Amino acid sequence: MILRIVKMELIENKIELFEHFMENLKEEKLKQEGCLHHDFFCDKDNCLIFFSYTIWATEKHLRKYKKTELFKEVARTLRTFCLKEPVAWTVENVFNSPYDEEED
Repeated sequence: MILRIVKMELIENKIELFEHFMENLKEEKLKQEGCLHHDFFCDKDNCLIFFSYTIWATEKHLRKYKKTELFKEVARTLRTFCLKEPVAWTVENVFNSPYDEEED
């Protein structure tokens, strides 16, 4: 299981457009093979900072998604909303996760 976290700092007058874009993106992203969960968060102290949090079944699924037209469109569109280039991390859970498959 792989977690993908992306931090985005928005242009103030683009927040409403960004939120609408992200709402529509969630459904499309969840249709991608291996995408188990997708959510968005806003920093509680800075309303211009948002985070995308996506859980992928494997790193192979994430790599496959990053080659899709959807990913390319998302990357292009996000650049129009952001003050800075988004920053992304790909991480693994060190401890057991409720999403881990049960062993036989």
